[in-house]
Amino acid sequence: MQFDVAIVGAGPVGLLSAALLGRSGVSVLLVERHHQPLRIPRAIRFDHEAMRVWQELGITEQLLRTVRPMSGYEWYGADGELILGFDLPLGPSGWWTSYHFFQPDVEDALLDAVAAQPSVTTRRGTACVGVRSFDSHVELELAPTSDGGTVIEGATETVEVGYLLGADGARSSIREQLGIGVDDGGFRERWLVIDVRPHDESGFAKIPASPRQVCDPARPYLVGPMGASHLRWEFMVLPGEDARIYDDPGAAWDLIQPWLSPDQGTMLRSAVYEFRSLTAQSMQSGRRAFLLGDAGHQMPPHMGEGLCSGIRDAKAIAWRLALVLSGGADARVLDSYSPERLAHVKEVSHQSVEMGKVSCQLDPELAAARDEQLRSGGDLKAWPFPPLGTGLGYVGPGSLPELRGLVFFQGRVGRDGSTGLYDDVVGGGFTLVVDAGRATLALTDDQRAAFAGVGGTVAVLGDDVEDTDGGLTTWMRECGAAAVLARPDHYVFGAVSDPNAVGELVGQLLDALGPAPH
Repeated sequence: MQFDVAIVGAGPVGLLSAALLGRSGVSVLLVERHHQPLRIPRAIRFDHEAMRVWQELGITEQLLRTVRPMSGYEWYGADGELILGFDLPLGPSGWWTSYHFFQPDVEDALLDAVAAQPSVTTRRGTACVGVRSFDSHVELELAPTSDGGTVIEGATETVEVGYLLGADGARSSIREQLGIGVDDGGFRERWLVIDVRPHDESGFAKIPASPRQVCDPARPYLVGPMGASHLRWEFMVLPGEDARIYDDPGAAWDLIQPWLSPDQGTMLRSAVYEFRSLTAQSMQSGRRAFLLGDAGHQMPPHMGEGLCSGIRDAKAIAWRLALVLSGGADARVLDSYSPERLAHVKEVSHQSVEMGKVSCQLDPELAAARDEQLRSGGDLKAWPFPPLGTGLGYVGPGSLPELRGLVFFQGRVGRDGSTGLYDDVVGGGFTLVVDAGRATLALTDDQRAAFAGVGGTVAVLGDDVEDTDGGLTTWMRECGAAAVLARPDHYVFGAVSDPNAVGELVGQLLDALGPAPH
């Protein structure tokens, strides 16, 4: 193979995948049809899980200079008064639940992370125009592109790679070339997106501290900051309205005039987008090609989960591929990627659609009834965020199925004189946490060696690891867990309440990974 993995698409999901695989020593070809990074702010929110991935890459300090935690998420009703408020506390990953940001700032940090990996080769101005997948490898036909990203005919080359990741966006050519169909969730709305950079701090004076949804039946809209330096408005294009009127920047300035005037900022973009709910019928083709991000799923932005879902995709496939390519796991571990991720994104997309239906009611009488219902306590916070779909997880004796597929809690711990967040102090990869007050580390010598062989680390709380803020111990005991085994993507593989089941927990993971000796 010329490369272990090829990634088509150098947006944030493709860049993240390349950085993660490069850190594992995997040889990566990153292909992007555009000659330069797009400087267009699309997503405006990422969550605590994403911040934990940025922590792993070592770019949190760089990002914290421009991103901002969301203090909350508020909905205002038809009468202009508050109808619903979402609290956004510290998340289980050890970071704030949500952050708002200016996407080019995040992409700059990811570009730096990719550039630091010598095993990653980036080729811009190159399109993938053909895919042939075999049992042993994937052949890609690559062609140069013009400055505008258009394929230049007549000059192609063939590259052989071990695996292919399609992260080339909503109009994915990789998805089309693999012949993967798309299921329509039945949601279709047009929205006008306006992005502005204020000239100075006065431009933020009338802007809420966090993005705000205004459920005005005359025209629903969202307004708020994008990180420390930019502003975002999203206005619903009403049924029957001719969206071409917004080709005139003056029409966009008219809409945001209550907050900002043209002499206070520079408009970066005013464009109409169609929000959809679409899911690929599979995120895997054969054993060697996979879809990530918008290539595999699109959802309305009402929960801000589009990019977050793509980040989860990247992390989920990267650790599997790195382990398979290093010989630490059998290739069949890759087969759990698509069912896990599809089930998750379908439920998140469903919740996003339902929130959109509630917030975008255009009938004044129904909107008033909605406002009254939400103010009386019928809010949306009762919707639990879904766990992963069925895939790689523990189902053995003493299991706690309610923890399987949830985010593994990250608190502050101490070990060997070092104190900090769990992943920084103990390490990433597979991690087994045992509560010394409830269980003993009953592993055979072979299990210990095999677990270490797949990059596993062990932490015994109250013994070799000090729970400095008490958060991890509290979380485990509230869940009834004597031991928890987490995966490299920070999701719980399994947890047991039976102190004698720790060996079975680790043994089942090793069996699932096979055929590495253990």
